[in-house]
Amino acid sequence: MLATADIPQADMLWDVARVAEAIARGRVTAEEIGEYIGAKGQRQGLYYMQAARIIGLIEMGEQTEAARLTKFGLAFTRYNRADQRAALRRQLLRYEPTRSVIAALRDTLEGLTRHDVARILQQLAPLAESTALRRAATVTAWLTEIGLADWRDDRLCYCGPALPVAIPQPPRNTMSFASGV
Repeated sequence: MLATADIPQADMLWDVARVAEAIARGRVTAEEIGEYIGAKGQRQGLYYMQAARIIGLIEMGEQTEAARLTKFGLAFTRYNRADQRAALRRQLLRYEPTRSVIAALRDTLEGLTRHDVARILQQLAPLAESTALRRAATVTAWLTEIGLADWRDDRLCYCGPALPVAIPQPPRNTMSFASGV
C-alpha cells in the first residue's frame, strides 16, 4: 500500500517538471521551489516536490527539507520540451498511482468517471473519499495534459500509445518423434 504522500496533489504537471529545473538552479527547499515555479508558498512547494519525487525526478531528504535530482531528473533538465513530454509520458506509464489508473482505463471501453479514479486511488493508499476525489482531479489533469487520456462525455478515456500486449505462446509439444516411424 502507498502512503498518502505518494498520491499527487500538485495539479500542474509542467510545474512539477519545473521542480527539476529549480533544483538544477540551486533551489532545494520547498519554499525556494514554490517561489521558483510561480508564486506558490512553502506548502505548495512541498506538494510539487512530492509530485516530482513520485514520477522519479527528485529524491527528498528524511525531513523533506531539501531535495536533489535523480539521474533521470538531471537528464530531464537537459531535454528539450518534446523530449520532456515523451519522458513524462513514460514515467506516468511506469509509476504509481498513474500506472494503475492507466491500466484501468485500458481495461474499459466506456472510460472512467472521476469517482472511479478516486476509488482506484483509495485502493492504493488510505485516502478519505473527499481527499481521493481531489487527488483524482490531479491525476486526471496529469493524464490529459500529457495526452495519455481525454474526457469524452464526462468519462476519462485512454488515448495514449498502444502498449505491448503479451502474445500467447502455443503450448509446447512435449511428444518426441522418432525419425522414420
